[in-house]
Amino acid sequence: MRPYLLHIHERPLTLVKFNYDGDFFITSAKDGDVCLMRTETCERVGTYSPLGDKAGAVFAVDITHDSTYVVTANADGKLVFYSFEGEQVAAINHGGILKFVEWNQKPGSQNMVCTCNDKFKSQQEGLVPNRIMVWQFDPPKRLLSIDDQLPMKATKVKWGPFDETLVSIFEEGTVVIWDAVKGSQIKLLQAHKGPVTSLNFTEDRMLMITSSKDQTAKLWAMDEYECVKTYETDRPLNDVAISPLYNAEKDPKYHILMGGGQDAKDVTTTAGSSGKFEALLWHMVYEEEIGTVKGHFGPMNTLAWRRDGKGFVTGGEDGYVRMHVLDNEYWTSKKFE
Repeated sequence: MRPYLLHIHERPLTLVKFNYDGDFFITSAKDGDVCLMRTETCERVGTYSPLGDKAGAVFAVDITHDSTYVVTANADGKLVFYSFEGEQVAAINHGGILKFVEWNQKPGSQNMVCTCNDKFKSQQEGLVPNRIMVWQFDPPKRLLSIDDQLPMKATKVKWGPFDETLVSIFEEGTVVIWDAVKGSQIKLLQAHKGPVTSLNFTEDRMLMITSSKDQTAKLWAMDEYECVKTYETDRPLNDVAISPLYNAEKDPKYHILMGGGQDAKDVTTTAGSSGKFEALLWHMVYEEEIGTVKGHFGPMNTLAWRRDGKGFVTGGEDGYVRMHVLDNEYWTSKKFE
């Protein structure tokens, strides 16, 4: 497996995200750049940059199902909307340090985003508390703000199944599910023993997978919010994703991809191989490791399966994006079934 090594960012990656069709992916990083990449050739098509000053860091990016609008969560507290072609359409002065943003999932009416921000004290706004929010895109309007019931800052927040709930993760190791309309707390899961670093869903959002610094990933059924599987690895995990082929009619791949590694500040004190920066392929059902893929020169921050399940993209603390296309062996060998 020869990866494409893409040096398109100068600073650590924060998110890689495929569009619904899978022919493009978007990367965001702490250097404030947001790059649109073509999947087949790994060429950079262009970048999304806001009018005026460049953002110090972009923590998250998302794109609508029909690839018409892109939204970015900038560290300076601005929520910026672009057309897919790269023109800025709108900007919302959100306040706080924006950490995550996601479009709602309803096809044909993706007119809302959910966001979360860390508290921040500034001259203009005063003290902005930790919040989870829902905003309408057109016309821009605040629909929901959860701040009083918030125990601490949320790391990420995503829409649950059918846009009925919001699922947020925290550094206390908890996962909290909120009502997306009323903002009330529905369920609190004591998911992990360390900070929860990431959450990802299957396509229908009925299976959720979370990763944590406590070196485990857990698979959750979203109807009863129960833990179905636990994957115990040997490294702190930063991101985890379920293969889109897990429910394919022919030859399903019950596979999970995870990545992480030692925290960036401890890396210098260890030898290259012991940092554990590889990507791990695990079996979703049997809870065992199938293989590893050599990776970055630093912890892996974010990863995403290709929409066709034929490969994956990872983004690291080293500022590189790596695009892997899985070998023929993955489709033919018995050990990858």
